Amino acid sequence: MTAKSHRYRPAKWIVLAFSLCALIVSRPLSGEELRGAQGKGKAQFHIEVQDGHGARIAGPENSAASSEKSSAALVVEREYQPGDRIVLGGPQRMALRVDETMPECLIYLAGSPGSGSFEIPYGTEEKQTGSAYAPDSFAGKSHRVTVRALHKPELKGYRNLALNPCDVRETEGAPVQLFPHASTNSVSRDLFDFGARNAIDGVTKNGHHGPWPYQSWGPQLRTDLWWKLDFGRPVELDKVRLMVRADFPHDSYWKTAKVEFSDGSHIDLQIGSPAEFQDFLFKKRRVSWLRITDLVPVDPARWCSFIEVEAWGNDRP
Repeated sequence: MTAKSHRYRPAKWIVLAFSLCALIVSRPLSGEELRGAQGKGKAQFHIEVQDGHGARIAGPENSAASSEKSSAALVVEREYQPGDRIVLGGPQRMALRVDETMPECLIYLAGSPGSGSFEIPYGTEEKQTGSAYAPDSFAGKSHRVTVRALHKPELKGYRNLALNPCDVRETEGAPVQLFPHASTNSVSRDLFDFGARNAIDGVTKNGHHGPWPYQSWGPQLRTDLWWKLDFGRPVELDKVRLMVRADFPHDSYWKTAKVEFSDGSHIDLQIGSPAEFQDFLFKKRRVSWLRITDLVPVDPARWCSFIEVEAWGNDRP
């Protein structure tokens, strides 16, 4: 018997699957899909510096400040003036260095794709009222700003999610754009060296109070105090660390407090006087902000302050 030749015919479900794949590959991405891809780190980096009127004084037209690579840098050959600001664009999660004298900031940019701005503190009233920055920060006529994509351990690893030396004070009518961000209902005499952002800047020099390097969150003598930390997106936390300012006998300290979370839960704190970090562990929770409130001082007649507040956990892109 003569063997018959058989031509291979794929099953109908295989043909359908390949057809669908071809359709998906050939279809252009929608605007929403493009924005989503940018939010995951595909966005083009952009840096420029604007003056107080919004005019560009340094940017892509005269530097390599826009890049499709994993990093970008901008050199500014000009002395900063009041109102100058760094304007950023790129993936929502990035590492930013606003000045060569400062550490990198692992930030989250609100909006999609990510965008935000950092107002230069140098040259404002900040220098007359006590600076929260090193004396040579933002000074001189040559400056370098850098941005880069985050590495996998920075995105997925266990770390202090509160840390942000690039946090700035809120201004009226301007929404917060760079997270994490600290805010409060009280700053002693409205001085920069007692602002809320000082508790997440990573500087932990203790035993004194005042300008850099002893800046702290230093509120007025009030009974309704609160300090809030916004992450700008949901994160997972399981530990808070506090460092009280230990400028004794000028200072007292808060002996108890409460930490409220965006999910409606809270934990109670029993705080001591040591000048080192005090750890408070709790069951892991997914939150977008926390707030320290119900602060009770040991001596209501003396100043109380936090040098630093840390919030440990995992970011989840």
